[in-house]
Amino acid sequence: MKISAIQPISNAVSLGYPFIEAILSVLPIVDEFLINDGGSKDKTSFYLKKLKKTFPDKIKLFNKPYHPSDCWETIDEVVEFLINSAKGDWIFEVQGDEIWHERDILKIKQIIKRANKEDYNSIRVVCHWAGFQKIDSYKYRNVRMVRKLGDLKSHWGGDDFQIGDSKSPAEGFTSSNVPPELLIDDIVLFNLSGDTFPFNVLERAKTIATFIAIHDEERQGIWKSLESRPFQRCEPNPDTIKQLPALLQGLAGLDKYRAREELFDKKFLKKLTGLTY
Repeated sequence: MKISAIQPISNAVSLGYPFIEAILSVLPIVDEFLINDGGSKDKTSFYLKKLKKTFPDKIKLFNKPYHPSDCWETIDEVVEFLINSAKGDWIFEVQGDEIWHERDILKIKQIIKRANKEDYNSIRVVCHWAGFQKIDSYKYRNVRMVRKLGDLKSHWGGDDFQIGDSKSPAEGFTSSNVPPELLIDDIVLFNLSGDTFPFNVLERAKTIATFIAIHDEERQGIWKSLESRPFQRCEPNPDTIKQLPALLQGLAGLDKYRAREELFDKKFLKKLTGLTY
C-alpha cells in the first residue's frame, strides 16, 4: 500500500498560507507528494523548487494554471488532476492552511493501513479552526484521506469528495460521500483561521471572491466585511501556542506569513518534530 499526498496551491506566500509547514507535517509518512502551482507571482514557486531540491525522492511539481471559476471549480479540476497523476493506493489531500500535529502523524499512517485492510474507502477526522490566539472548541469532521477510486470527484475546492450521487451532510460534517467511511475521533486536523496573518487576510479574501469562487456568497461577504475593517494585529496566547503543532509555533506573532529557511534543514526538522525526514 502506498500513500500519495496532494496539494493545489498558488501565491501562498502573499495570501498567507503556511503551505511549507502543511507539506512538511505529512511528508514523513507519504511515498510521494504531488504539488500543483496554479500560477504564482510571488515566491511560492521558489520555495516549492527548494522543497523539491531538499526532498527530491518525494516532491513532484506540476504547473496546471488556475482560471476564474464560479465556486471553487478551478481548485477541483487541479485536485482531480493530481489524483489522476498519483501512483498511490490512497490519496492524502493537504490544503495549504491545514497542519497535522507531529504526535498524530505516525498514528495516521497506521489508520490508513487499517482502512486499506478493512476495505474502507475514506477516513473522516476531527478538524479544529485554530489561530495563535485561540483554538475553536467546535468540532468539524471532514475527509482528507480517500482511496484512489476511478470515479472519485472533488467539489468545493477539495472539501467534498464524492462517488456517485451526493448526500446531505450531518451537523458538523462535510458532505463527502465515499463509502464505506471510517470515522476517527482522536486525531485532530488544525485548520488555521483566516485572520492568523492579518497582513495577508484581505488579499486572500479578495482573491477567493474575485477569482476562485466568484459566485460564493459567503466568500463575497467575507471580502466586503474585511474591506471595511481596520488592520488588526494578532496578539498570541502562549497557552494556545503550546497546543499547536511544533511546525506552527515559530510563526506566532507574525503579521504576515514568512517562509523560514530552517524548514529546509532535515536535521532541524527532526529535532523540532521528532520525525525522520
